[in-house]
Amino acid sequence: MKTSDTSKSNILYLDSGSGIGGGQRSLLLLLNLLDKDRFTPYVGCLGESPFAAEVEKTEASVVPLSLPAAHNKTDKVQRFTLRDLLDDFRQLGVILQLHQTVKRYAIDLIHANSLSVALLGGIVARINRIPILMHKRYATSYGILDRICERLLHRVILVSEATRWNFAPTAKQTLIYNGVNLEAFQASTEEVETLRSELFPNASDPSIVTGVVTRITPEKGIHFLVRAIAELKGKIDSKLLIVGGPYFQKDIDYMNELKQEVIDLGVEDSVIFTGFLSDTRVVTSLLDIMLVPSIIPEACPRTIIEAMAVGTPVISTPLGGSKELVTPETGILVPPEDASAIADAIATLATDRDRLQTMGAAARNRAEQLFNSEKNTALTEAVYAELLAV
Repeated sequence: MKTSDTSKSNILYLDSGSGIGGGQRSLLLLLNLLDKDRFTPYVGCLGESPFAAEVEKTEASVVPLSLPAAHNKTDKVQRFTLRDLLDDFRQLGVILQLHQTVKRYAIDLIHANSLSVALLGGIVARINRIPILMHKRYATSYGILDRICERLLHRVILVSEATRWNFAPTAKQTLIYNGVNLEAFQASTEEVETLRSELFPNASDPSIVTGVVTRITPEKGIHFLVRAIAELKGKIDSKLLIVGGPYFQKDIDYMNELKQEVIDLGVEDSVIFTGFLSDTRVVTSLLDIMLVPSIIPEACPRTIIEAMAVGTPVISTPLGGSKELVTPETGILVPPEDASAIADAIATLATDRDRLQTMGAAARNRAEQLFNSEKNTALTEAVYAELLAV
């Protein structure tokens, strides 16, 4: 039930904000496009964090909270450990912070951007008798935590069919794919050529430029890309751009292992580590092929929809939401953990430029149909309106 006296509804978004991944980028886009004549956004997150700094650039107000940090996901099926669970319970003190925030800002609805904050926010929503929804951005299982969370939520926004709970009522689950600003995400020819000259200053243009744009972490399967490029050496003049940075210590270790493997395989001239880029428009437009070799199911990889938005074909593993996003017309699906299959797919497209261009056009059309951020923001606002009207 609506609790504020104003004509606008106050929404509290919750995200630990311990890093800026696809989920955080999706939330930032929603904040920018949200109808401010109808909704006033507040974002509860870790105050001294890169995510909070990005929220400050929007019209939303940052509310510093001691929310649980993102889980260090390592398993292909279960996405949390007992230690994760214990760490989350140590954060129960944040419930008082959340309750005070709801009262102070006359919050009418809570929108949780992850499971851990949804569990905490769900308790506070019950206490204050306000609706809560969660954006479900994971495609693997949290077991009993999923079932507990489902009981607390009024609605779940799914970012793909792969994220659907088979035990939850269908009426409680709404499918809204991640969106991309189809116009703003475009890069100019001048921007692309400037980046090309920076990346390849002493060499002629390679025949094919591939890349992965993601957090650098083992479950992304980036080491299989390095091995695929090694298999292509001497056959195709290809380049691999590894765009992104690490979050956790294991990710830093993985980055170092990747760099060593590049040296060991003798592909230093073919692999470029760009580091983290806050604006990925230009590098995505530069790529001939986007690579998404994840070895665990991902919900709805932003890197895929952003590639499609600029007309870049995708080679991906058929796990999670990826198999929904990538069709035979827009890319190639390859078995997970198979460097040879990746190499073969790259070679197939590199030697058939007509097919590459046709796929790019089909990818852009698919993005316009399913991943228009303005349309998907309107669908999200419709969920808000429905919950607030009860």
